[in-house]
Amino acid sequence: MGAQPKIDAAKSAIRETVSGIEEGSVVALRYYGHRVPQEPKPESCRDTELVIPFQPLDRTRMLAALGRAVPKGQTPISYSLEQAAGDFGGASDEERGIILVSDGIETCGGDPIATVRGLLAKGIKVKVHTIGFDVDAAARAQLEAISEATGGEYHDARNAAALADSLRQLTQRALLVSRDSAYGQEIRGGNTYDDAVPIKAGTTYHLDHHQRKDNYDYFAIDARDGQKIVATIQAYDVAVEISGDKFKEGGAFPYTGIALHAPNKQRVGNRWVASAGEKAGIELPIGSGRGGRFYVLIGNEHDDQHRYARFDVQLVDISDAKSGRDAGEDDAGALEIAPGETSGYLNANDKIDFYSFKVVSGATYAVRAKPAAVEKELVLTVVDRDGVEKKEVKSPNGGAAVRIEALEFPYEGKAFVKVASHPFVKDELESRYTLELTRTGGPSPASAATSPAQGPPAAAGTAGQAAETGGSGRSVLLMGVAVVAVALLVGLAFVLGRKASSTR
Repeated sequence: MGAQPKIDAAKSAIRETVSGIEEGSVVALRYYGHRVPQEPKPESCRDTELVIPFQPLDRTRMLAALGRAVPKGQTPISYSLEQAAGDFGGASDEERGIILVSDGIETCGGDPIATVRGLLAKGIKVKVHTIGFDVDAAARAQLEAISEATGGEYHDARNAAALADSLRQLTQRALLVSRDSAYGQEIRGGNTYDDAVPIKAGTTYHLDHHQRKDNYDYFAIDARDGQKIVATIQAYDVAVEISGDKFKEGGAFPYTGIALHAPNKQRVGNRWVASAGEKAGIELPIGSGRGGRFYVLIGNEHDDQHRYARFDVQLVDISDAKSGRDAGEDDAGALEIAPGETSGYLNANDKIDFYSFKVVSGATYAVRAKPAAVEKELVLTVVDRDGVEKKEVKSPNGGAAVRIEALEFPYEGKAFVKVASHPFVKDELESRYTLELTRTGGPSPASAATSPAQGPPAAAGTAGQAAETGGSGRSVLLMGVAVVAVALLVGLAFVLGRKASSTR
């Protein structure tokens, strides 16, 4: 790069990154392409070495090891990724991260994208971030695809300063995400929807930085229909005032804010608090077909926000008939039920639930629905296979059960039950309800389809189940560099390599 060899720029970036890693972090150092020349190629394509195994950070030893990094051989990205994944040790539920820095494309015939997908298929939780160091279009496409396959980020570094900045940012983020504190996991979000940082349900977080007024960190969480998002924020004990690069703690009004945006980027709710320890929350039930990636924004428009303000997101199971999803709004999306009792859920975003049940000629059926909320009023309707309404009953008062009895059908097939909120009496009120179907007389019906009660379980992290723990993450960085971060124990691995047909 001008008069500076790229390897020198890479070493300088690593020195800067290592100097910013917290004492006590557990790190490792791995090289590739540093011992065997380009020929013989088979040997060069397996040239990677764990120079410093995982241990508490020894800056002197790590920085001294950089002097031994002399690029000689091929660029075995795929093989080096496999070896770096093994540096983490045995199987674990914790998320691992790899930062791969390269100035060129794979030169050993390997398929790095297939490699990382294979790691994921083996149950290794790894997210690969990549930095393209002055790369061409082909190398950029490969590096971007590696990150995309694992949910990581791609950074384009066109000069030595950009490389150092990208490497520092990604390493610090990996270290911060994995570190716990008394206020939850420390984390930094993205600046936009496109680079929103995924978070886990049931984990308490706080930012790694004080937040300026009118600035927001963007986070993302996936939720399906049949769940309810509950996003909560809690103010810290004191306020903070930010001036330039400095800040001052103190003040009686620690303003703190949270917002929830839908997959279409529209805001669906926001809350803020201004008293020490005060909590506020946003609840969003997700109706049929409304699931997807939601966005949580941390910050507020009133004042600077303290980094120790806590926030979390819960995913509560509000699925119908224990199915793991929401009953549809018409017969096409109906959930099948069998005689017996089950339950459903109605709210402002889900005012109608459709169910189907098998019927035979000569049998008599009865349906009963009762809301759990004393103010909720229901409308119960039974419809035959031709869409003809058999009967409809409305609640006489809040909390009352509704029944339809003595139902007969002159055919064998399906009928439908519609449970709906009363359109004029607090139809937005959230409430669970019980739904009971009974059958008497008639021949035995054909064997029913699998009961929804035997359907897929609700997603992990929902209420009433063990929520996904945040788990500490591990991260590695490869480069021709690789850095690793691990929970309270953070790992850092660098691998220095070379670009095909590149002179350094």
